Amino acid sequence: MTSTKSKKKRKPTSSLLSRRKNGHLPPSSSSTTTTNPPLPSKLSRTLIRSHHTTQKRLSQAIQQNDTTTIAELTSKLSSSGGLEAYQRASVSGQSSKRGGDSSKILVDWFIELGIPKPTHKKSHSGKNSNSNGDNNNNNSSSSDGSDEGLSNYRLLEIGCLSPTNTIHSYFPKPQRTLMDLNSLHPDEILKQDFMKFPVPQLADDGYDIISCSLVLNYVPTPSGRGDMLKHITSFMEQALERRRKRLKSLSNNSTNKETTETDWSSTFPAMFLVLPAPCVTNSRYLTEDRLQEIMISMGYEMVRRKLSPKLVYYLWKFVGNGSRKKFKKTELLPGGKRNNFAIIVE
Repeated sequence: MTSTKSKKKRKPTSSLLSRRKNGHLPPSSSSTTTTNPPLPSKLSRTLIRSHHTTQKRLSQAIQQNDTTTIAELTSKLSSSGGLEAYQRASVSGQSSKRGGDSSKILVDWFIELGIPKPTHKKSHSGKNSNSNGDNNNNNSSSSDGSDEGLSNYRLLEIGCLSPTNTIHSYFPKPQRTLMDLNSLHPDEILKQDFMKFPVPQLADDGYDIISCSLVLNYVPTPSGRGDMLKHITSFMEQALERRRKRLKSLSNNSTNKETTETDWSSTFPAMFLVLPAPCVTNSRYLTEDRLQEIMISMGYEMVRRKLSPKLVYYLWKFVGNGSRKKFKKTELLPGGKRNNFAIIVE
């Protein structure tokens, strides 16, 4: 009688997990990027950290004109999936199973502040000018929006990965412009480097709130981060003009004498800023106090703040008249286990 050994059934392994060596992702096309299941959280974190570290080293090599290191790091980024792999990891982090997108916090704050959703989903012209949500609605700032919610308010979202973020319910098309360096949804999100995106020539085409969620920390240099904040502030200065036009229109046309600056509309113009918590809680060069100094000097006031174990969220109201103070990279909290995240304003 012959005995046969029973073969143990081999458990199926994920194709993603089977290719985790060196933190590399399997290649994927943009058409499948958004349909893949979320990556394991540990892998997502590893990919994001590795990408940030490599980008930082590449930026340093470029500054030093180290062509050998530049070629080496560029090859490393390419072989590991580059920006697309980073985006896939970021999208996985935004999945509903892991708490969803950061704009849910902004929506919670809107509710706290009594900011109503718009009562209609079309601009006064009733037309959408292009697929990414931008428009040329010359009547967009004709009123304060108190009777129509945020119908006449416009959102600019930098580094947008999804066209269905929670905050979009407050800014239906065409009252929003979504952009990212590598758009995962070309029909709805503009492929655009924000630093090359000009302030609109007309205030009517400007924005009332800018969302900058987990974007500032992606900028590889401290001075580049300062430049991004200054560029955002250029949009905010135009947004103040939009606000003045609303107030003037309100005083000329409204019979409601009780409408005052304490209305929810006084929250705008505003910026929603999200950073990894260690950027301000465990950095040698940036603390929350220093960040607030920088923002105040640019003309902002903090409206809301939330600190979680991983992220820190801010809502900044722009009031203008900042001192435009310069900030250098100065050690504030010494320590061997701290990171080097910094913001330089020149």
